Amino acid sequence: MSALEDFQEKVRNQWSSFTNELRKRIFGANNENLDLLVDSFYKLEPPQRNAVLAGGVALLGFLVFGFIALYFAQVSSLNRELNKRFDALYEIRELKADYLREDRRFQALTEAINGGSGALRIKPFFEKVANEQGVQLEGLTETKSQLPAENALSEKFQEVRVDMRLNNISIPKLLNFVVEVEKTGGFIRVQELQIRARYGTKLFFDAQIKARGLAAIGS
Repeated sequence: MSALEDFQEKVRNQWSSFTNELRKRIFGANNENLDLLVDSFYKLEPPQRNAVLAGGVALLGFLVFGFIALYFAQVSSLNRELNKRFDALYEIRELKADYLREDRRFQALTEAINGGSGALRIKPFFEKVANEQGVQLEGLTETKSQLPAENALSEKFQEVRVDMRLNNISIPKLLNFVVEVEKTGGFIRVQELQIRARYGTKLFFDAQIKARGLAAIGS
């Protein structure tokens, strides 16, 4: 309703401005042009007056037609502008709905990360899993780095890379360890796994693991 009222007010204002300006140009600011015209008209001979009257009627008809054409042109222009504004308003509402959906998905993702690896202390976590699985970690190192600025998670989380060795370990225990890390750690994933045979045995191996995850900034 407000948009329609704005449209009607624009039409009224433009029409009023146009008619006032036209009246000043035709009749003068204080109607001095009209007085001069009337005085000149009465000084003419009757045939000249008739010709002037006929010309005046024709001019008046032309002006009326011009006013009507101009009025409808202005109405059409304002109507197109109003339609554009309604289209823009509809587009904004669509974008807002899309933003709210994406924001809900983002909030759910951050909550999932916080509930998984986000709140974890990385080294104690890996040591705990190793103790539960009965394996010995060696050379465990943790490196944290910022996520790229264009990543939506960069304001809340940082990337964590973990390197470690598991020496003299069987394949079943190694696989169990990897499964427990990824299952319990939520957003921690084993990115690289290297297995080397040990001299003198076919049952035990040395493994190098590189894992990657997300942790809350400041954790």
